[in-house]
Amino acid sequence: MRLSPNPILKTVAWGYIWFFRAIPRLVLAVLFGNLGILWSRIGLGLPFDRQIGGLFGIHDLNAQFFSIKATDLLTGFVAGMLALGLSEAAYMAEIVRAGIQSIDVGQGEAAAALGMSRGLVLRRIVLPQAMRVIVPPTGNETIAMIKDTSLVAFTPVTTELFFQLNAISARTFKVFPVLVAAVIWYLILCSVMMIAQYFIERHFSRGYGTADRARQRLRDIGVEQGGPDGRGRGRRQGGDMTGGTAEMVRAENVHKSFGHLEVLKGIDLVVRQGEVCVVLGPSGSGKSTFLRCVNHLEKINAGKIYVAGDLIGYRQRGEQLHELREREVAAQRRSIGMVFQRFNLFPHMTALANIMEAPCRVKKEPKGEVRQRALALLDRVGLADKVDSYPGQLSGGQQQRVAIARALAMQPKLMLFDEPTSALDPELVGEVLDVMKDLARDGMTMIVVTHEIGFAREVGDSLVFMDGGVVVESGPPREVIAEPKHERTRAFLAKVL
Repeated sequence: MRLSPNPILKTVAWGYIWFFRAIPRLVLAVLFGNLGILWSRIGLGLPFDRQIGGLFGIHDLNAQFFSIKATDLLTGFVAGMLALGLSEAAYMAEIVRAGIQSIDVGQGEAAAALGMSRGLVLRRIVLPQAMRVIVPPTGNETIAMIKDTSLVAFTPVTTELFFQLNAISARTFKVFPVLVAAVIWYLILCSVMMIAQYFIERHFSRGYGTADRARQRLRDIGVEQGGPDGRGRGRRQGGDMTGGTAEMVRAENVHKSFGHLEVLKGIDLVVRQGEVCVVLGPSGSGKSTFLRCVNHLEKINAGKIYVAGDLIGYRQRGEQLHELREREVAAQRRSIGMVFQRFNLFPHMTALANIMEAPCRVKKEPKGEVRQRALALLDRVGLADKVDSYPGQLSGGQQQRVAIARALAMQPKLMLFDEPTSALDPELVGEVLDVMKDLARDGMTMIVVTHEIGFAREVGDSLVFMDGGVVVESGPPREVIAEPKHERTRAFLAKVL
């Protein structure tokens, strides 16, 4: 509720947390233990039943469903449970919120780009990672609450440990042995919790172990693969513009603003089926923003974007555009693969699990069939021997190749690459570009935001140069690179070539 965009839910949650964190648990225990004094009985029924009955001439109307003595309902045990539970919930809410907010926003975006719903993203991607942050303070809070159960001795709870030990010491006049017994019991209870916490932490730390990474690095010394088994190394002549005649992507007068900052100022673009469109431009020109608008990770402020003839993110009724519901947008994203600059692999899953997650959970495909396709994709990108490796055990180039395989596992019509090599060391760039060349040779429609001029010249069918939120120049890559017509394009190419 604290993280909800709904202001009412957020305010209610904040008020609850503020109140119950501010009141001492002892005060709450005594308060709930004495609530039975305020009312003799607690019942459930319709209010003003006798007055209502009198209006209709029914003088014996009794619309009370049940009634119970307040002291029977609010026993000492119930009072203790309420005091500790309501107070602890306020602390736990903040711990869980901190855990969720500690997860990089790219994880949610990567999952959303695979067509996952918000609930699925939270359950399968965010919470398993957040548990690494949630579990340690939760263990501390649980142990603290076990010790705080002694506060309930101030309410009439005859089964509470400290209450019983006090009663024994009062009868036997042996205070010290009783205190030692209390120490032993609390040590046993807290030790059990600490052991449980250890195994829970170990479970949610999969893929993060430094020892595992060190062993993997030792195994990888001298066997780092330079490319995906030589596949996709053939040259593809760019600039033929004949990859296909059907339009795969059409952008019409697309505008996008962040507050008062207008990032896209009317983008018009057509990418045909089977075409590789390379987008160049300086930082801040709107390249990545436009790419994210294509699969509705960013909502456009004006204009339209079509993919394979479908209007993305909206439904048109007359002259009005109405945004689609979340699950409808997620269904559109399933046919649009996206590879991010920072990989955004799910660190708690192996390479194989990363690839299988969306087809199994989103498309509900048979696990055996998906596994065979995932293994084939890993072999295609040259990582057949990294099936059980976690992202933290892979190099940057290997992670990006797994990310490409993950996107391909959804069998998309269109692939979007957002500067896929900019976060890599120069030595690792080639292995990712080789995979992308392989895709281009197989006829995959791609929009690639990159600064790799060589890739644009060799593989691209069209080149778009953006600056200041507009398309400055476009055309066949070889022509634009060799003889740019616009002064801004010439200035940019002079710096990067």
